[in-house]
Amino acid sequence: MTMNKSGKKLRLIIPVILLVCAGIWFAVHQRSSVPAIRHVVLISLDTCRADYLSCYGYGRETTPNIDALAKEGYLFSHSFTPIPLTLPAHTSMLTGTIPPYHGRHENKDSYFDPSHVTLAALFKAKGYRTGAFVGSQILNSSFGLDRGFDTYGDEFARKDDSERRGEEVNREAFSWLEEQKDNPVFLFLHYYDAHTTYDPPEPFASTFKESPYAGEIAYADHCIGEVIAKLKQLGMYESTLIIVTGDHGEMLGEHGETDHMYFIYQSAVHVPLIYKFPGGNMAQTIDDTTGIIDIVPTVCDLMGLTPPEEIQGESLTPYFSDTPPSSEDRLLYCESLYPTKYEANTLLGLVTKRWKYIQTTRPELYDLQKDPGEKTNLIATEHQRARIFKDHLAVILEKTVRQEKGQDQAALSREALKHLHSLGYVTSSNVKKDFSFDQSKDDPKDLIVFHREYRRVSNMLSEGCDSDIRALGDDLIKLRPHFFESYSLLFGIALNQKDYQNAIYFGEKSLELKPDNFNVHQILGFAYTQTKQYEMAVVHFERALECITPGQADSRAEQIQVYNQLGLLHSNQKKFDLAIVAFEKTIRLDPEQPAILNALSQALLSCRNPALRNPPRALELALKACGLTQSKEPEYLSTLAVAYATLNQMKEAVTVLENALVLAQSKGDPVLLAKLKKQHYLIKRALAGVK
Repeated sequence: MTMNKSGKKLRLIIPVILLVCAGIWFAVHQRSSVPAIRHVVLISLDTCRADYLSCYGYGRETTPNIDALAKEGYLFSHSFTPIPLTLPAHTSMLTGTIPPYHGRHENKDSYFDPSHVTLAALFKAKGYRTGAFVGSQILNSSFGLDRGFDTYGDEFARKDDSERRGEEVNREAFSWLEEQKDNPVFLFLHYYDAHTTYDPPEPFASTFKESPYAGEIAYADHCIGEVIAKLKQLGMYESTLIIVTGDHGEMLGEHGETDHMYFIYQSAVHVPLIYKFPGGNMAQTIDDTTGIIDIVPTVCDLMGLTPPEEIQGESLTPYFSDTPPSSEDRLLYCESLYPTKYEANTLLGLVTKRWKYIQTTRPELYDLQKDPGEKTNLIATEHQRARIFKDHLAVILEKTVRQEKGQDQAALSREALKHLHSLGYVTSSNVKKDFSFDQSKDDPKDLIVFHREYRRVSNMLSEGCDSDIRALGDDLIKLRPHFFESYSLLFGIALNQKDYQNAIYFGEKSLELKPDNFNVHQILGFAYTQTKQYEMAVVHFERALECITPGQADSRAEQIQVYNQLGLLHSNQKKFDLAIVAFEKTIRLDPEQPAILNALSQALLSCRNPALRNPPRALELALKACGLTQSKEPEYLSTLAVAYATLNQMKEAVTVLENALVLAQSKGDPVLLAKLKKQHYLIKRALAGVK
């Protein structure tokens, strides 16, 4: 039997077709056999630059557990954060929006518009159990990122701590997971360990002695290994989507910046992004440009959630299919408004896989493929490309910048400010939300030395160091002599050290720049009081009152504060007539202040001016002060006893003093106890009619 040419071709083609069909069937079968996603775990590594992970090319193995996830999942090699600061970056991560849209540009931005929907809220609406466990008080629930979480773990074992290690985060999270293992869950974990200062626990401290920062990354990876083990123990691992990312990077000395928050170069904005699917063994590296703002739309796509309408992130699910999108050089927004704290310009950027454009006083353009260290600015030779980037940036800002009512009105609690100070983040000034491309201001590049020095001095304030404040201040002021915040900072350090002479020096200097500053006048009044320069103290307290703008949110509290200080100052000088005037003003503003009620009662009893001396009113005020404190303050009971005695109600005076003596003994205050014993003796003598 013979076969023609077409028959031979058919014989050759059929096996090929069969092989192709088998391949298609195998691929489909493999995909359909992948377990469904029942749980989602999102892990954020704070202060984690991508190139310190071994799966991103670090020279030593730092992240074996993350590497293992990457070998079974998708690693995005060009992923970016829109801002190198923890709170605004996590706001972007959990909402899919960039800072100009969600309105947060620094860690002090406490206002969070109710219209912003978090990923947790989307999961909760779908019936998931939602839990978050954070490693730093920068993500405290008071900032609003707890929206949608059934459980938000931000209460640390030691109340005064501002941060905690990853193992503590895990301990709390694992307890929650054990309770929820039979329910679909969304779990958010935040590890703060790689943030300054770098002090990894053993064995990571010894293993990475040459780079404690790398040691912190390795320790965080160890914590992720514990999470993987816990998921496997609970039988959840094979049905969990795990996402590992970073909120921002760390400069580590590049371009003169030692940590982060100031510049938007690659070390600060390039972060890891890895997706590990249930049963996955993909081991794919995606080289296209992506960002942490893509997490929300991607997870929504995968889990059948409806994403918020206005988000700037894009779903990455096409990369997980057999038909990934065509590669394109996507433009992602990044920013730092931090230099505006020093009255310098903003840094507004666009980054692609190859290019980085930064709009500022002297704009910058870098070819990241040829110049990954961003050392050669091509703005002079790439005019047209820079113009295109600038125009794109203007369009993005025009579409996203929102003016939200109330955004600047929310005040941080004293506790939140304390935590931010402790973590080295707070200056007294706020960033300026300026997106105008103004090129008349100082270039941030010219102020990096000042920024470092200002940060160093600021950290000294939070640590309570005892360096020579005057010498330290002179060095800082030389760098930027007309910057008010420098004087204000040094003023604060001197007060913290109770160095009142230097506090007065720097306070008076700061008034040369801002003569109508309420805070400076008010605190100078306190400093002059401490040095017994009472006339100058009164001058500054009265000037502080003149600086208050009636009707503003804080005006009432400011008046109360100053009148209280004036009243106490006059009382200490035995100028009771002036003290009464000041205390009466503060009581009219707030009649529920026990300490001031007590002080006014004492002044009314001690004043020699018959027109102002008023024992019956003193008794009334003393009774109220004791009532507000449940009669638990022996000092207030002492005043009440004197008021009773002055009105010849001796039995009542003795009874009150006996209660005060019991309280004073329990407090262990020998001076107060001696004073009360003397009062008790004199009043008992008067009661017995003994002169």
